[in-house]
Amino acid sequence: MAKEAAPPAGEAPKKKGKLLIIIIIAVVAVVLVGVGVGVYLLMSKPAAEKARVGQGDEEADANAVEEEGHAPVYEKLDTFTVNLADQESYLQTEVQLLLADTKVQEKIKAHMPEVRDTLIRLLSSKTAEELAQAEGKAKLAQEVQTAVNEALGVKKSKGVKKVLFAAFIIQ
Repeated sequence: MAKEAAPPAGEAPKKKGKLLIIIIIAVVAVVLVGVGVGVYLLMSKPAAEKARVGQGDEEADANAVEEEGHAPVYEKLDTFTVNLADQESYLQTEVQLLLADTKVQEKIKAHMPEVRDTLIRLLSSKTAEELAQAEGKAKLAQEVQTAVNEALGVKKSKGVKKVLFAAFIIQ
């Protein structure tokens, strides 16, 4: 059998060097493509969600700011803990109100005992079964909005615009 001639000593390092450069270029290309795809997905995700769900709350709040010419005004109420109407459960919740302007915020602070009483009566009239579902929470938010606006003697557009629950525990 004839032995194959061994390549000269200088050729092996050249082939390994070229192979190493090709591997490095391929890895860098894969990383760059991955970063590009990641950035694209992160940047396009909010737009896709808004298209799927409709106009997002943040966008609605931003539109409200543009229309009214001021930043959103929120009022955080103290924590409410009430026995529910079923007499077997209680509700602990933190309520935050999106207000039309700072005048409403001042009015809420001035009428806080009435606002708290109104909300305690409303919250304690509910059952755990009503509030366990998302629809029940949404209905409660609307009822809170209406009740607070009535307690303040203002219309929806000039009073509480939205009710947000920062915590909602039923036991």
